[in-house]
Amino acid sequence: MSKPEKYPYSVQQKVAWGDMDAFGHVNNVVYARYFETARASYFDDMGLWESPQKPMEGGPVLTHIEMDYRKQVRFPETIDISVKLESVKNRSFSIVCSMWNQAGECVLTGKAELLWFNFSTGKPAAIPDAYKEQFFQQNK
Repeated sequence: MSKPEKYPYSVQQKVAWGDMDAFGHVNNVVYARYFETARASYFDDMGLWESPQKPMEGGPVLTHIEMDYRKQVRFPETIDISVKLESVKNRSFSIVCSMWNQAGECVLTGKAELLWFNFSTGKPAAIPDAYKEQFFQQNK
């Protein structure tokens, strides 16, 4: 495993009692939801989402996710989830993630690959230039 890195964009996530499993730590699938929440917040702050009353014609869909679990997390911890755009291609992009406990220890690293999808046609599409420009601005 490579050395974890804290990325510029981050959100705080309070661990709920119900996030834990029978062994008393956060269930492994909950981390995927935490990563999803951080990505959604990042996309929202970038203006990638439009109003639910006016759905977009296209947008990102998750195609692959990988996560490396490094330390256990328990209730009532609050973790810092940091994300960064890693790469952008014509129709896809990837985002990396690291999660940190209150002691400053990395508890998880992850990566998500997303494909730009046209919801009207049901097919992959090129990422609109306006979003690509915004992605490149975020990645500086």
